[in-house]
Amino acid sequence: MPELTYNPASLPGKENILRQSFENGSTLLAYPNLTSPAVFFRGYLPAGSVSDPQGKEGLANFNAAMLSTATQNHDFQSLHYKIESCGASLSISSGSLSTLFGGQCLKEDLPEIFNLLLEMLSMPAYPQKHFERIKQQLLTVIRIHAQNTEEMSSQAFDRLYYRDHPYAIPEIGYAESLGRITLDDLFEYHQQYFGAKGLVMAISGGVKPENASQLFHETFLNWQTPNQTTQKELPEFTPPDQAQYEHIAIPGKSQSDLIIGTQAPAPMTPAYQNCVLGNSILGQFGMMGRIGEVVREQNGLAYYAGSTLETGLGPTCWKVYAGVNPDNLEKAIEKIKEELRRFTNEAVTSEELADVRSQALGRLPLSFETNAGIVRYLLSLERYQLDLDYLKTLPELLAGISAEDIQKSALTYWDLDKLIIASAGRKL
Repeated sequence: MPELTYNPASLPGKENILRQSFENGSTLLAYPNLTSPAVFFRGYLPAGSVSDPQGKEGLANFNAAMLSTATQNHDFQSLHYKIESCGASLSISSGSLSTLFGGQCLKEDLPEIFNLLLEMLSMPAYPQKHFERIKQQLLTVIRIHAQNTEEMSSQAFDRLYYRDHPYAIPEIGYAESLGRITLDDLFEYHQQYFGAKGLVMAISGGVKPENASQLFHETFLNWQTPNQTTQKELPEFTPPDQAQYEHIAIPGKSQSDLIIGTQAPAPMTPAYQNCVLGNSILGQFGMMGRIGEVVREQNGLAYYAGSTLETGLGPTCWKVYAGVNPDNLEKAIEKIKEELRRFTNEAVTSEELADVRSQALGRLPLSFETNAGIVRYLLSLERYQLDLDYLKTLPELLAGISAEDIQKSALTYWDLDKLIIASAGRKL
């Protein structure tokens, strides 16, 4: 193992992470950072866009946006005055599988902020005037997306890769589906899917874990929802068995955005960690790794270029992306394919592996210098059902990954005969 400047045993683990489940189906994870006067928390409950009714895509996202407009006890102005008067923040958003929430405040204000969060999640008022305002805002976002080459290439890629899977549908929905959504739809969606069953919160900062647990219990245990509907399971997914390409023509654009992708391994598995290091070499380390070096620096074909390895439950992707001059689009695709061919056919160098391994190992303790970083990790533990000591074992796992392991994973996931390619820009 490369020499570490820290002891892995000092990282968060079983001895200092509290994980507690409650009678109403909720779960809390807490980690102390008692030198901090502030507290940071994030969480989710299992109600996302995969539960959108057909023809009303975007309902979960619309609902999440409405939760911050008013509760049954507070109108918009009084709700946000209470939050802002103590220098706190609260936000709610939506994803494919979850409604997400988060906030931060001074530790002495945590009881009030928890009560306001519970109101927003459990007692929304859905004011008519805000319903109309947010619908127009969402429609405006969709119109803006339609002129954005990066967004349109991403949506095209999702359609090609996920096909009839729910992940193929934009979480914001479509203009037509948003137009069909009514206030009654929001009320019904909330009544059906919202509740404490499956709610997860992670918290870190200047509050002892046992005190955080007591406050969570006092605040959220009264949220009893015996008729809460469990969100449907994701359908089985089989990656496309042949190469596909789609270009979205957007007149007047001076840049084209390009995505080339393939299947990714399940997050936090040994194969995933091989791919994490491989992805750093391929398109992240330094000036966007090999992809950036070849496509941007050596050949001048892109304004930016790199790669990303997605995480999440259900199927995920490993993608190479680039923003290019439309005249260079075909050349950029060919150069990326050449680099992917080298990545799968040749083992990475010992120097490349040493560099990205040292970076990954050195970055671990830095991830826990902020309450926000700690909370993100705690939520990952719960989302992926990892052991609380997972972080302590990660340095040894990373140190054991060889160049051959990375090449094997690259060959497994990058099938160059089945690449999914999507681009958006001016007409070809």
